[in-house]
This record gives sequence, C-alpha cells and structure tokens, in this order.
Amino acid sequence: MSAKSRSKGRESLWPYFLVALMLFIGIGFGVMATKVLQREQRIELTAYLESYFNFVGQGDAIQRASSSLLKEALNLNLLKTVLPMLFASLSLVGVPLIAVVAFLRGFIVGFGGAFLIREMQWKGSLVFLAGLLPQNIFLIPGLIIFGGAAVIFSGNIISILIGAKRQPLKKDVQEFFGRSAVGLLVILLGCFMEAYVTPGFLRLLVRF
Repeated sequence: MSAKSRSKGRESLWPYFLVALMLFIGIGFGVMATKVLQREQRIELTAYLESYFNFVGQGDAIQRASSSLLKEALNLNLLKTVLPMLFASLSLVGVPLIAVVAFLRGFIVGFGGAFLIREMQWKGSLVFLAGLLPQNIFLIPGLIIFGGAAVIFSGNIISILIGAKRQPLKKDVQEFFGRSAVGLLVILLGCFMEAYVTPGFLRLLVRF
C-alpha cells in the first residue's frame, strides 16, 4: 500500500473517530450528571421507572405499546439526532455542530444507564442489560457511521467553497448518501429493536 493510500485512509477515518469520541465523552458526562441529581429528582425518576416496569409486566402491554415506542425511538434517533447532523453538514460550521449533537446523544445514553445502575443497583444493572444495551449495540455504531459521513460531507463542501478541492459536488453528494444510508439502516434496526425486542426482555425480567 502506498503512502498516499495510507494517508487517504487515515483522512477518511478521523471523522468517525471524532463522532465516536464525542459520543463516549457525552456518555461519561451523562454518568457524572447522575451524581448531582437532587433527592426529589431521583424519587420522581425512580417512580417513573417503577410505573413503566409495572406497565410492561401487564398482559398485552407490549403489543399495545410497541407502535408508541417505535415512534419515540424514531423521534429521538432520526428527528432529534440524524436530522440535526444532516442540516449541520450543510453549514460552514458543520463539524462542531455534529460533534455537539453526538455529545448530547451520548449524554442521554450515559445518564439513563448510570441512573438505573446507581439507583436500582443489581436490578438496575439487569434492566440496563435488557432494556438499554440491545438497541444501543445498533444505535451507537449507526450514529457513528452517519455522523462520520456528515463530517466528511461538511468538510468536502468547505474545501470546494475555498477552492481547495475541485471534485464535483455531485460526486460528494453520492458518496455521502452511500455512507449515510448504511448508518441509517443500522439506526433503524436499533429503533425496531427498542420497540419490539427489548420490551420483551424487560417483561421477562419483571416476571423473574
């Protein structure tokens, strides 16, 4: 492999590393945020979780809730994460904006997981493994793929605008859609996992 090919490979990988780094930094801050919650906030959140587990344990609750859960998953992961990344990629400050979106998404994951484990201890750990981990096995890689593609696209637009790159924008758009389509597919798998699979895991856990 030539030095030019290795250099190009590193250039194409750093956007994905950036998004992954911001996601995991966000997760870390989310974990730390649970330590500063006030007692009233902890009680309110714990009561909400207990009511959710009671609901999941009811007969046909999962079937009735699946469409609602899917809608919420799509809202969080597509409308509130992917769409802002897409719009950010079209701006001159796309890279920092995408990094912020990745950080906030990671914060939500870190806060939710840490709160469960911190407040419910061993039971919270089981709930995390059954209710949060399965979908995030898909969602986090999917967001890294999509976010990295958005960073690359944003950088290409800037390079064309300042005259540092002469490749037609049409080719950049095609490459972006090709990369982002993979990320979107993985994210959608995570959304369906969250709506139709993890509630079943939680129901088994509640019964156990």
